[in-house]
Amino acid sequence: MNPRAPSWSPFRWRTTTAISPIRTPCSWRSFPRALVTEEAMFALDLPDIEEELHRLTRQIPPGRVTTYKALAEALGDPAAVRFVASWLSSHADELPVHRVVHASGAVGKAEFAESAEFAERLRREGVRVEGLKVRPLIRYFFADFKTSRPLERLRREQGEIARQVRLEPLPTDVERVAGVDAAYLDTEAIGICIVCDRGGEPLDYVEVRREVRFPYIPTYLSYRELPLYLDAIHEAEEKGLSPDVILVDGNGILHPRRVGIATHLGVLLDRPTVGVAKRLLCGEVNTEGMSIGEWRPVVLEGETVGAAMRTGRNRTIFISPGHRADLKTSVELVASLLKEDPLPEPLRWAHALASESRAA
Repeated sequence: MNPRAPSWSPFRWRTTTAISPIRTPCSWRSFPRALVTEEAMFALDLPDIEEELHRLTRQIPPGRVTTYKALAEALGDPAAVRFVASWLSSHADELPVHRVVHASGAVGKAEFAESAEFAERLRREGVRVEGLKVRPLIRYFFADFKTSRPLERLRREQGEIARQVRLEPLPTDVERVAGVDAAYLDTEAIGICIVCDRGGEPLDYVEVRREVRFPYIPTYLSYRELPLYLDAIHEAEEKGLSPDVILVDGNGILHPRRVGIATHLGVLLDRPTVGVAKRLLCGEVNTEGMSIGEWRPVVLEGETVGAAMRTGRNRTIFISPGHRADLKTSVELVASLLKEDPLPEPLRWAHALASESRAA
């Protein structure tokens, strides 16, 4: 029997699916954090990043160029440069994407347009292009954007949340552990919240679906997936499935601003949360020669913020406390929930169910 396939489980699964509309945004501070309530699902004030980038790109006048990095800075974070380049590549048919070049002055390209075509468009607008490079870039450079800098606002909010984090041992009487994970199907997100007993055996789960409103930008995963998780946890609690600890597919304080999605969720709900990531987002750790079951600290700016744990022959997961947890008890909990899979059981089930739903 394949242990990864939830449809082959020895008990009968019961599924609750909620199709969630886009919700009116309001402040995350506007509801009691000790409860999962309907108000919690209004918690995130999500800016429309794609609409803002659309508006910024249209501000570049003919005869001028900007860079991908300058647009990312106008959004509020130069780290968003890869998102900017990827998004513009797929919107060249509706925007003057040819006016966006690399920092070197090299002309860009798009899904259905090569650099030579963009270079010719720039020449027709009076921009000097030599060897597919704008020369001199500074002569044509435009950065006078009118912008609300939405990512900058989100970073400030992350800072506020980080200041509320409580790092303390997990409860000793944990009976139920939830796992939350997400999968994507075009513009729709699928969220799973599965609640397991202390041994990792599934009790029940819920599935929710909603429209994706926020793009994937590293260090801003919370704003993409938290609305989904809030819905799923709310649905689970409506069914009487109230977990003592929530395992999140993502990071806790192992994050450049110490506020990964597990931390964000934990503070928002004032619940114990632990982040379990499949890849190292930041920090330093030497994983060479690790044996299965061994863990080593992940250090960021001189601070231990997580643990790298070898859970398979070629598999390492990265554990970090989210909120109302510490590293020692987080590692102990995750280790106790590992069986044959590299992921702890609640997250293994959540991932399998989300993937199965996407493929259905």
